[in-house]
Amino acid sequence: MPVDERRAHDRFACDLRARVVLPNGHAVEGQTTDISFSGICVHADEPIEPNTFVHFELWAVLPERETDDFVVPAKIIWSTPVEGSHQLGAAFDRNMDNRSWSRLDMLLQFLAGTL
Repeated sequence: MPVDERRAHDRFACDLRARVVLPNGHAVEGQTTDISFSGICVHADEPIEPNTFVHFELWAVLPERETDDFVVPAKIIWSTPVEGSHQLGAAFDRNMDNRSWSRLDMLLQFLAGTL
């Protein structure tokens, strides 16, 4: 079965700046590859162990300004070395606050072309 058919939600390719904040406060810089309602894929500067609970700080860097960041809690599902960085796959915490859900929903509507 193709991967896309197994996914609960559509994934959208996107290039957002990301910071992955570990429970001890250490932050790892990265860039998103894709995002959905259920999770995210990020190329990061450092590996992060699977099953680690983190917070992703996400924002867009535009030609004339940066957007406000928003924070989404998640659990790292997999981590793979790729081309001098580390690709991380994470599942979002279903208990995130309403503000984070709203910001994620708005981003996904924009990426889908419905906003």
